[in-house]
Amino acid sequence: MANFWTSRTAIITGVVITLLGALYIYESDTPISFTMPKSSSSADNGVPGLEMKLFQLSRDPPSLRVTLKNTNPDTPYTILKWGTPLDSAALNTGVFSITDDNSGNEVEQVVLMINRKMPPPKEELITVAPGTEEAIEVVFDKPWMPEAKPAKYRVKAEGEVKGAWGKYGDDVTEEELNAYLDSPFSGKSFATGDIIMEVH
Repeated sequence: MANFWTSRTAIITGVVITLLGALYIYESDTPISFTMPKSSSSADNGVPGLEMKLFQLSRDPPSLRVTLKNTNPDTPYTILKWGTPLDSAALNTGVFSITDDNSGNEVEQVVLMINRKMPPPKEELITVAPGTEEAIEVVFDKPWMPEAKPAKYRVKAEGEVKGAWGKYGDDVTEEELNAYLDSPFSGKSFATGDIIMEVH
C-alpha cells in the first residue's frame, strides 16, 4: 500500500511540475522558436544573383577562366577577392579542390599563410554591374601540381566570401573596407560546379 501512495505521489508531482512549466512558458514575454540550420550547400547561402563558373582556357600550361556573373537586374555587387578564385593568390589558399579524374586521389596542395595589407586596397575589389560578368584567368603552374602528362583533373572551387557589398566599388568607403567582415554579404558561400581540366 505504501508503494502505491509513493508512486501516486511521484506521478502527481511530475504532472504539477509539467503544468507549471507550461504555464511559465505560456505567460513569458520571450518568444521561443526552434529553427533548423540551413545546409551549407543551400543556394540561399550565396550572394543573391551571383554565379561563379569555371571554364578551361588552355591545356599547356593548364589554365581556367573564373567567371563571376551578376544575374540581378538592379543591384551591382562589389566583392573582396581574398579567399575566392578571383584572388591573385587563389592557388596558395586552398580554395580549389583538385582531384585526379582517373585515380580519384586528391592533389595535395601547399597552402600558405598570407599577410594581407589593411585596409584592403581597391585593386583587391571586383565589381560586377547588373546583368554583366567579370572574368580572370588562373594558371595552374604551381610546383605541387603533378608532373604526369597527359592527365585529367576534376576541379571545383568553394568557400565563403570575406567581404561583399551591394554597390559599386567606388562607393565602398575606407571604413567599410577596414570592417569588411561586417559587410552585408560577408560569410556567404560560393561554389562552382566541377569541371574536367585536361593537362597536355
